[in-house]
Amino acid sequence: MIRDLVHGYAESTGTQDVCIIGAGAAGIVLAVELVRRGKSVVVLEGGGLTIEAESQDLCRSELAGLPHRGIHVGRFRAVGGTTLKWGGQILELDEQDFAVRPHVSGSGWPFAKADLARFYERALTLEGLGRVERDEDAVWQGIGVAARRFAGLDSYLTRWCPQPNFALLHRETLERHPLLTVWQHANVVELCHAGSKELAMSVRAKTLTGFEAKVCAREFVFCLGAIECSRFFLQPRADGVPWNRSELVGKYFQDHVDANIATVKPLDRKGFSRCFDNIYSQGFKYHPKLRLSEAEQRERETLNVAGTMVFESEAQAALSTLKSSVKKLLGGDWSEITAEEATSVVRHLPLALRQAWRYAVEHRAYNPEGNGAAIQLRVHCEQRPDSVSSITLSGERDALGLLRARLDWQIDPVELATIREFTLTAQRALAPLAVISPDERLVQLDPSFIAQCDDSNHHMGGMRMAASERNGVVDPNLRLWGMKNVSVLSSAVFPSSGKSNPTHTLLALAVRLADHLG
Repeated sequence: MIRDLVHGYAESTGTQDVCIIGAGAAGIVLAVELVRRGKSVVVLEGGGLTIEAESQDLCRSELAGLPHRGIHVGRFRAVGGTTLKWGGQILELDEQDFAVRPHVSGSGWPFAKADLARFYERALTLEGLGRVERDEDAVWQGIGVAARRFAGLDSYLTRWCPQPNFALLHRETLERHPLLTVWQHANVVELCHAGSKELAMSVRAKTLTGFEAKVCAREFVFCLGAIECSRFFLQPRADGVPWNRSELVGKYFQDHVDANIATVKPLDRKGFSRCFDNIYSQGFKYHPKLRLSEAEQRERETLNVAGTMVFESEAQAALSTLKSSVKKLLGGDWSEITAEEATSVVRHLPLALRQAWRYAVEHRAYNPEGNGAAIQLRVHCEQRPDSVSSITLSGERDALGLLRARLDWQIDPVELATIREFTLTAQRALAPLAVISPDERLVQLDPSFIAQCDDSNHHMGGMRMAASERNGVVDPNLRLWGMKNVSVLSSAVFPSSGKSNPTHTLLALAVRLADHLG
């Protein structure tokens, strides 16, 4: 059931098997997996059922170094976490991302990708993608198109969750499972010991209205975002902490560097569309992308990097409205369509028909030509695993009394050089299809290009996973070094970030941890 700590908490609730802190994607999936194994679980979420300004203010942070948009617009305290706002894109890390790459300092996970294979597969079902096509060639064949190959680049598809909001996707379990209780507005402010510092007995949870509760459990799992995880475990304690003997909490923060790197003018628009328009097949969305091949990365000594085509047009706003309206119509939600949406459908009926034909008959997205239409090649690049970016604490306290986070985000020259290599490779490889005109500042490796770069809301690092306490904050089973019953399930533990968004790998780790705790 879902309850609200604002209305009180009975200490007689007793000791649960597992206490999960954070009800985002990782916390929800872990809870679902554990109760299916017969474990009693309590989930403590700092926000409510929707995004609230008062709870969001707890995420307000100090910025040092480069601007970082995602520190404020990419973190959400609510049941469902960032799944309330993300698009639902799913992608595995590459095999090379887990390996030690001689030319990439700090690279390597403490286990191989093969160790996660079965957990990636099980995560798909928990993401609502149990029936999705795994074979990329089969996806292309299903729409009667041959996958195109490009010299120096690998083409690949990402998959998208049909229901990206995990609070809705797992609503039945969250609301009705007898072994699960979710407490909203339960902000965890302290991990409490009894006797041995290495054994946690409870956590202290607090509401913004001042109510406090002690929640006891045998195991504690922190499923907070990467920034919030580091912030919590960096909070000073009078009795000291056993989990930061390596002094690595908050170190090696990573995001993906995003930037529009080139304008694209197709020479063969039909051929270009066949390669890069989104695919809709059997109820699932697939997004075509390109990455610098592993061989090219080794030869040019780059990081992992990929790109996507961004289609822009004056009709884009109308297309978005039409897409939303069509979803409501297909879902039978006629009453949800506003007068403005209905008017837009009528006004843009020819556009709606072209979109419907492209979707229903050709199983592709519709990207208009002309009328101010433009295409950009946008890149997302891995950051150095030993990034100098870091999370520390500011001197300001939030409404709960915790010191706020301070993020120093940096972009390294090797990251700019990686983006440049991808751009020039794409320019050559795509020449038969399009003219790729790179940003000249990037070609010249002009540091001013950094102003063009953005973060991806893919917060990783700060609590690195490692085989030894000297080199990390959690062990390969996600156990916090120095603690016997505290684990961290967060993208904060990623030793490296690859080119993929982190959610699918995080949920594979969630399934793996459930097996370990179950």
